[in-house]
Amino acid sequence: MNGTPVWEVLASKAQREVRQAQQQLAEAQLRKDQAIEREQKLDQLLIEYAERLNSIQRRAHSTNEAGNYRNFIIQLQSIKSRSSAEFESLDTACKNARQDVMLADQERLKIERLVERAKEQRQKERDQRESRDAETESMIQFNLRARLQR
Repeated sequence: MNGTPVWEVLASKAQREVRQAQQQLAEAQLRKDQAIEREQKLDQLLIEYAERLNSIQRRAHSTNEAGNYRNFIIQLQSIKSRSSAEFESLDTACKNARQDVMLADQERLKIERLVERAKEQRQKERDQRESRDAETESMIQFNLRARLQR
């Protein structure tokens, strides 16, 4: 047995790992994009409620009403802070997933080169065997001709 199936199995496995790493990267990127959208919505809410608070403070208002807006803005800022931390975490996850894809792809390329090298080696051995067989056949024919000519 010539080991080729082993290389092909390894190449198939490496390809599967690349696809899996790409899928993980896509999922991480999707989560990161969703976090960006959430942050943008929070920014919009912060702007909107800060403007509402300013408009309330320009007119006659109760301290309770302004306090409610302030409390809500504080809660939004707290959520924004957590959202920023989540974004950083997701960004790191994306970078790690990108690195995993790159490493898996390098491994796949390495194995593909080894598969190609094994195929070339098999072809070389096949060519050498055919050459030896042809030489043997030629020698047999030469010897038969030599005997027939005597």
